[in-house]
Amino acid sequence: MPITGRLRTRSGFTLVELLITLTMLGIVGSMITQLMMKLQRFFQRLSDQITVRRELRTALGTLPSELRAVSSAGGDIAAFSATGITFRATLGASFVCEKASPTELLLPPVNSARTITTNWVTPPTAGDTVFALRHDSAGVSGDYWSAHRITAITQSAGLCVTSPYLDPVLDAGKLRYRLAVTPAVPDSVVRGAALRFTRAARYALAPATSGRWYLQRQEVQGGQWTTPVSISGPYMAPGSNGLGGLVLSYRDSLDVAIAAGEMSSRIARIDIVLRAQGMAPATPGNPSVVDSVLLSVAVRNRR
Repeated sequence: MPITGRLRTRSGFTLVELLITLTMLGIVGSMITQLMMKLQRFFQRLSDQITVRRELRTALGTLPSELRAVSSAGGDIAAFSATGITFRATLGASFVCEKASPTELLLPPVNSARTITTNWVTPPTAGDTVFALRHDSAGVSGDYWSAHRITAITQSAGLCVTSPYLDPVLDAGKLRYRLAVTPAVPDSVVRGAALRFTRAARYALAPATSGRWYLQRQEVQGGQWTTPVSISGPYMAPGSNGLGGLVLSYRDSLDVAIAAGEMSSRIARIDIVLRAQGMAPATPGNPSVVDSVLLSVAVRNRR
């Protein structure tokens, strides 16, 4: 019996069509991959730029505020070079509420009711230096700052109870400060004399465990330098000819350059160059992100 019916054929791709399709898919895929890599590098570079500028802003908000307060003529700058500076950092200010003895000064509380007269960035400790304003003669020309090392600090609500600078009712029970100092305070430091508290500090570039360089700050506490604290970074490594990540230069009041080793009391202006560097490593055709800033700090306290 003969078999009748229509033969059905299955349609499909030829080998040539498959090869053309795979080639086109490979080209498109390669283009998409390259585009994604470029976008990734772009966003990484943009992120690095934002980070670098943020770190520079951090340094700009820290260095000038401390360096403006130094008294170069008063010996606040202990050492200086093109890559670092050691100085007396101002902690805060107050005034003499009472003189308990030539070696003991009483201070008002930090939360006085009517006027805040005691304030500091960080509370002073034994080993810090307090400068007391002396009134040796009439007029501003006879005023000088007397330096004294703090040997002990205690607090009590029973100090300065009869002081005219405090409210006997609103300030009752508030803790006041007793400073033991050496050497003895001269008689020209009287009740109401201004006080300035300082502590030795220094800024310099230093490498971290990653090998990158950071702007670090140290200070003296208890007679010893503390562990350096990274303020911002990373920065370019120190270099010659003023090309490092931190470059300091110094000028006197006549704009004459002052070299390291010369008299620090002549310093009237400090020029600071900071060159921050991105975290992404440099590649051919794609160098690391680098941004820089120049700022000039006029030493405000020249007396």
